[in-house]
Amino acid sequence: METLKNLETKLWNKNFFLLWQGQMVSVLGDVFYLMALNFWMLEITGSTALMGLLSAVTMLPKIILGPFAGVFVDRWDRKKLIVLTDLIRGVIVTFVGIAGVMGFIQVWMVFIVGIISGICAAFFNPAINSSRPDIVPEDKLLKANSVTSLAQSGMDMIGNAVGGVLYVLIGAPYMFLLNGISYLFSAFTEIFITIPKVKREEKEITFIEDFKLGIKFLNDFKVYKKMFICSSIINFFGNAGMILLIPYFKETEFLGAQKYGFAMMVLAMGMVFGSILLSIKGIKRENKFKVFNISLVSCTTLLLVAIITNNYIVLLLCWLFGFFFNVIFNTIFSTAAMSTIPSDIRGKVMAITSAISMGLVPIGQLLAGVLGDLMPIRLVLFIMFLCCFIIGFLYIRIKNLKIFIEYDSEYDNLEELMKL
Repeated sequence: METLKNLETKLWNKNFFLLWQGQMVSVLGDVFYLMALNFWMLEITGSTALMGLLSAVTMLPKIILGPFAGVFVDRWDRKKLIVLTDLIRGVIVTFVGIAGVMGFIQVWMVFIVGIISGICAAFFNPAINSSRPDIVPEDKLLKANSVTSLAQSGMDMIGNAVGGVLYVLIGAPYMFLLNGISYLFSAFTEIFITIPKVKREEKEITFIEDFKLGIKFLNDFKVYKKMFICSSIINFFGNAGMILLIPYFKETEFLGAQKYGFAMMVLAMGMVFGSILLSIKGIKRENKFKVFNISLVSCTTLLLVAIITNNYIVLLLCWLFGFFFNVIFNTIFSTAAMSTIPSDIRGKVMAITSAISMGLVPIGQLLAGVLGDLMPIRLVLFIMFLCCFIIGFLYIRIKNLKIFIEYDSEYDNLEELMKL
């Protein structure tokens, strides 16, 4: 029988495989659920405002609870937390599916499920992200993140491709049931995962002190803090631009609404191809910084060109390669972050950064929506992606970025890196 120590010398050990397939099944179930939910809400209420409100109430718990949930993740048993949050979501979503099949489903039920799911996700996401570096060897963490991204992008693409057909064939209630079952299946398989316990100091510290510790680490780690700020700004303007793509396609003569779906599929394909390349090829330590810079600049440049061009084929190619490079630089960044943040505070630090970044998304989308009413949508998109382009060039000029991106605990000293 393989010990945990032996398992951790391989990427595809039992623990990583169970974690990976559980996420893959859950993502596919989520895509089915969200698609069915949007169609169902529109059919029952006829209100796009209620659709937006449901999305907001699901996201709000993640934003509000995210930073504090990370503290609990570092204090509690991460395996139990992962299993429990998937189990809760499985039970409540299955209940909604049964309610739909039996004909007593109400809109308020869906909102309650959205809130509870958001609360569970606030704990589940940092628990998953902080556990991955502890169940795969450091030299295989980049591949672990890339195959995780591949699974998520692939399931998202498959889910969107067949979700509409499933909705017509079996209807929303049975698609709700599928998602509930996917959560329950994930919870069951996650029972067999072995996640090392976080070693904490003998001295007990309060919740507030623990939270402050995460903030202090982020503030003291100058290179990571600057990277996080740049990433958040790019995320802010990028997501703001993405929200205007549907009206942009509708009102642009050479595009049209019918071409939007295919363009989104091409976008997802770019992400899948990027993930496949990273999972098969990997990147040598000495090449990571060069690949990161090329990918970041290429991504922001191609997104800008996609808005300037009047040729649909050129736009598709820009999206294909733009999001191919997007996956590469994002995976390199997340791998470096996971490698440099100590295990005992990884949950809280990643939860804090995620909550801040996620909290900026609705603000950016609101700003883009207002500007879209005041100015030509193409001009707003150009401004948003131009900002991404400018920040991208500032990003690659961050001092000591190369040392951070290529960090390896076998060769580098974290304390020295944090002093830079």
